[in-house]
Amino acid sequence: MSTTATPTYYRGLGKQVAQFMEGWIIQTKGRWAGKPLKLEPWEKDVLDELYLLRSRPEGGMEYVYREALLGIARKNGKSTFGAGIALYGLVAAGENAPEVYAAAGSVEQGRIVFGQAQRFVEASPRLQDWLRVYRSTIECKSNGGIFKVLSADGPLQHGLNPSTVVIDELWAHKNPELYYALTTGGGARENPLVVVITTAGWDRKSVCYQVFQHGEALASQGIQAMRNERFYHRWMAAGPTAAIDDRMGWLDANPSTWINFDELDRERRRLPGNVFRRLHMNQWTETEEAWIAPHEWDALVGRPLFDPAKDTYMAVDVGVRRDSAAITWGQWWGDKLHTAQRILLPEHHPEMGVADVRAALAEEAQRLKVVDIAYDPWAFRESAEILQERGLPMVEFPQSAGRMAPASESLYELIIANPARFIHDDDLEMRSQVLAAVAAPTDRGGWRISKRKSKERIDGAVSLAMMADRAVTLRNAKPQPRGAAFM
Repeated sequence: MSTTATPTYYRGLGKQVAQFMEGWIIQTKGRWAGKPLKLEPWEKDVLDELYLLRSRPEGGMEYVYREALLGIARKNGKSTFGAGIALYGLVAAGENAPEVYAAAGSVEQGRIVFGQAQRFVEASPRLQDWLRVYRSTIECKSNGGIFKVLSADGPLQHGLNPSTVVIDELWAHKNPELYYALTTGGGARENPLVVVITTAGWDRKSVCYQVFQHGEALASQGIQAMRNERFYHRWMAAGPTAAIDDRMGWLDANPSTWINFDELDRERRRLPGNVFRRLHMNQWTETEEAWIAPHEWDALVGRPLFDPAKDTYMAVDVGVRRDSAAITWGQWWGDKLHTAQRILLPEHHPEMGVADVRAALAEEAQRLKVVDIAYDPWAFRESAEILQERGLPMVEFPQSAGRMAPASESLYELIIANPARFIHDDDLEMRSQVLAAVAAPTDRGGWRISKRKSKERIDGAVSLAMMADRAVTLRNAKPQPRGAAFM
């Protein structure tokens, strides 16, 4: 006697989810603020597959997918889309006492999606009828649901019973424990759903890359393989062989209709290559966010010129634990900034303190016509006051993201200009510190020179960026002689 398996019956909820988002959510940013949310075509395509239902053999329907990995370049509306998915899970998914979480590598990152959801509720009278907004929680009045933030850098919370989870930027999670807790914690739910929305990373040992590889393997087998595994994978990225200026590759990674390719081209010229590929082409890079390649630095070796009568720009950076200190200076010769440095290392100066750095700075400044000395007041304020009393032109340069991001970009632009506008003397310690630095993303979408590891020294790179920024700023601020090249 033969038996015939009952065919699986599919039904989609994607249109219903899209109607909820577009009918209940009022946008809060930019030129669309105050208008109903309008989903992009790619977002509707994702919802159609993500919220697919299938028949159970024992009767009834269930979500096809338990987990999804959505990869897309920065500025394509990830936070808005994630907040919409979370609010649907809180209000309309049909779960009893739903637990919804926005999870990220840090509390600050997690609050991006959660904060967007808060603003959506505050802007929508319709959502306000159902939801109460508190500082760290959104509650649903009718079903007892809650929406909270979790972070990988906080204490791991056990006993969670998540119904909907949106994990933001999984590449930035320093350990996988929160991801594992959230993807295994919904066993008591009828339809638990974990949605990871991220850009690419660089660490091939990270949980994000492991999940990415799993998704790629399933996607290569076709949609039915993903459905059988209950894992939806949609990775929007430029092809692996795409050139960095390949606009068709940019389109593959940036499907949102508002993306401006002229702005992307400006970002391409402004950002280090690895950073642009990762953030705007959504490609996994081979290394950490190297802000400059060794061959790019080595190509700038020359014989810097210094005239005691020419304007000279200086900067000083003192290590957090006095592990090293760097003094850099530069002069413009035509359109090129000629640079040199003096780096003080504890192995050469065992008893080195701030007074030694101050004395070294004063010594170097005596030889040149110094018009500007940038310093970070956090570690050097008292010394700067002493030097200023001696007549040196000390200028505060706090190492905040707001100051160091443009400074890092100024230095990078000098280095990658064609022809290059920067010359150094091939000092080995400076080379080591420049190449030890990485490009760390900032909250405003830019980047800044930062440490790769806590024990590596980058004071030379930081001082160089400060000095270069002041040199460019002051050069552009003063009238140039007729025929002079502007930066």
